[in-house]
Amino acid sequence: MPLIQIVRNPEKVSDPEFERFLKRLPAEVATILSCEEGGVLKPEDIMIEVTEFSPHDLNCKDLHVRVWAHDYPSRRGNNLVDLDIIRLKIAGRVWPYFSSISWNVWVLLAPTSYGSDTQMETGSEITQ
Repeated sequence: MPLIQIVRNPEKVSDPEFERFLKRLPAEVATILSCEEGGVLKPEDIMIEVTEFSPHDLNCKDLHVRVWAHDYPSRRGNNLVDLDIIRLKIAGRVWPYFSSISWNVWVLLAPTSYGSDTQMETGSEITQ
């Protein structure tokens, strides 16, 4: 399950434009990250966490979008060029909403293991 972490400067990114962006983002990222091993993702497969800037943040742009996803071979391809293509596609979805502010997009692929309460059977135990 991919995770998108977004940090925004509420003084530069208004609630209405941000909410329009958030409504579209899961569907667009699901399409971009769908791959052979991970299957076809749906918008509800994309988790989004949003935080606001703090006075302690330094050297930040007005909007940070970090996309964490499993490093499937077909998602990454044979080299990092494919990772750049994923990043550019996601950045292309950010640009129309936030062309007047500073922003960045990071795509981080890594080995992952996801689990949740919905995957556990009642009374099951994890054993070593």
